Amino acid sequence: MKKIIVLLFVMVLASAKLSAQDYNWAIGVRGGVTMSGLSVKYNFDPANSIEGMLDFAQGFNIVALYERHIPVITNGFRFYYGAGANLGAWHHHDDKFTLGIDGIVGLEYKISSIPLAFSLDYKPFLNFIGHTGFHAADFGLTIKVAF
Repeated sequence: MKKIIVLLFVMVLASAKLSAQDYNWAIGVRGGVTMSGLSVKYNFDPANSIEGMLDFAQGFNIVALYERHIPVITNGFRFYYGAGANLGAWHHHDDKFTLGIDGIVGLEYKISSIPLAFSLDYKPFLNFIGHTGFHAADFGLTIKVAF
């Protein structure tokens, strides 16, 4: 875990400038440890985006995130981090309503020749209502069609 954080930090420091986004919208699927489902992302300028996720793995949960992006390594790669909120219901907890806050940090790669983007992320969350507590084990891979 510490090695991943250090690697992401070094990649951010290696970045010298912001560049334009390769896409405005992206829709895809995310497979994660505790959250898997649909992902929709909108880049509203070169450094800022919003992402919505619908989780079907543990029940039905909605996550909304604000994300900042920093180009790293080479063209097509972006480090991102952000925060947001979630609400929904978890099946294995009697479908109790849940509400909490989420964080996210990840690395995205947009293939320049085709409209595909891949991202690896870490998305911990803290629920205050329903399935309460801090959930730190959510790593995920998202594959999106970008347009």
